[in-house]
Amino acid sequence: MAWTNENRVHSTTMKRQLTLLAGLTALVLGSQVARAEDAPEKPKGPPHPVAKERILAKFDTNKDGALSKDELAAMPEPMRNRLLTNWDTNKDGELSKEEVEAIKPPEGGAAPERPHRPKKQEGEPK
Repeated sequence: MAWTNENRVHSTTMKRQLTLLAGLTALVLGSQVARAEDAPEKPKGPPHPVAKERILAKFDTNKDGALSKDELAAMPEPMRNRLLTNWDTNKDGELSKEEVEAIKPPEGGAAPERPHRPKKQEGEPK
């Protein structure tokens, strides 16, 4: 098959489009990598000491200071996995009272407390 002028034009146009697409893809991927590198590493434990008390208040249904398998199952999966991965030292799938007491904020100190927002009165816009 002989190349015609029309085939050459389409071939050149397609090469330009592919080059442009490759360049844009590299630009987008590069910016995402840069954003990921600039993002601070997430802490491995609870964000601050109050988190432990909140977790116990919400999920320790029998108030024994430990978290059983049933109590842990009531948690959101990411929270449960993080607690078990970082604090279940004997790997039994539960957090004993001693393991719960060992929970501490991540290195670098605790995150500051968030100020409490006043409750909205009835009739106030959201």
